[in-house]
Parts: sequence; C-alpha cells; structure tokens
Amino acid sequence: MLESFGVSYPQVRGEVVRMMGVGLEEPEGEIGLTGRAQDVIDRARREASLRDQRLVGTEHILLALVHDRDGAAARILIQLDADPVAIRQALGAD
Repeated sequence: MLESFGVSYPQVRGEVVRMMGVGLEEPEGEIGLTGRAQDVIDRARREASLRDQRLVGTEHILLALVHDRDGAAARILIQLDADPVAIRQALGAD
C-alpha cells in the first residue's frame, strides 16, 4: 500500500532512525509495549471490528497508525509526502 504512495521501507526506516534513533543494547526478557503502542494495537482491533473482520491484519495496523496525525507514523508519512488521510481512504476508511 505504501509503495503506491511512493513510500519505501528504506525511506520509512531512515525517518524512524532519524526521529527516534537506534537502540544499542539487546533487551533482556520480555519487551513490553509503550502506552502509545498499546493504543495502536487497540485501534487496529477496532478498525478490524468496524469491517466485521475477526483477525487484525497489516491494513488495520496501518489504519491505526495513520489515524492520529500527531503520531510519529503519520508525521513520518507526511515528511515523505504521503497523506495519511489519502492512505485511510485508499484502505476504505473514513
């Protein structure tokens, strides 16, 4: 989907690294979710439910990520000239 908007994995990864940095240490034990990450998972579940789908797919996660224009994912896509609203519409939302 993102490639149809001219966005590639290396571009997104580069923006994430630029914005967030790169972890240097291997975490020990179970890695928990941040509150923001849990919100995205919950939103993805709602997106699937709104479409009467039991399973959450990557399209639901993408919808959840671009739902909040102030979130890092939406800001990165905007930086790469991909409109989050247009992405939601292309995925059949809104």
